[in-house]
Amino acid sequence: MSHPKVSKEQLALEAATDVFLRYGYARTTMGDIAAQVGMSRPALYVLFPDKDAVFAAVIRRMDEQKRREIQAKIARLDGLHAKLLHACISWGTHGFDLAEAHPDAADLFDLRFAAVRKVYEEFQSLVADLIRDQVRSAGIADEPEALARCLVFGMRGLRETARNGKDMRRLIAVHVATLVRSIGGES
Repeated sequence: MSHPKVSKEQLALEAATDVFLRYGYARTTMGDIAAQVGMSRPALYVLFPDKDAVFAAVIRRMDEQKRREIQAKIARLDGLHAKLLHACISWGTHGFDLAEAHPDAADLFDLRFAAVRKVYEEFQSLVADLIRDQVRSAGIADEPEALARCLVFGMRGLRETARNGKDMRRLIAVHVATLVRSIGGES
């Protein structure tokens, strides 16, 4: 039985993810990542020009994996509320749980980084697509993108007040139910 070959870049990204989770962006060095993956710093620089490029690639990789998981699951769910609730809890608690387990991992969700802002844009787009038909059929003047932005950044605010992961999930459920009711969807 053959195993798919894992590229050096994939190995470096897995190692970099571990290092960024443990130390955060500021305290991580290219040397830390190279040591974690078991390659020289010059070899790592062949793959990535600098720490910013590695960080952005880690963020993209994490986001792509999470969005694939979400999309696969919501394809099997019925109803706007169920789909939106799953998407928001899965996406909104992912970062919360990581930061709770690894306090320095909060850098992975810092909006000062362009790659992180892109993650938010991508999730907003997913939410807007989920609610678009209901918003239109309800005759709501607000664009689905604006409502999606309110929901997504509202969840970011919930992260600041949630006591723990269970509380975060409960708060997201309330937030989603409120939006679904406001656009005339079932909840």
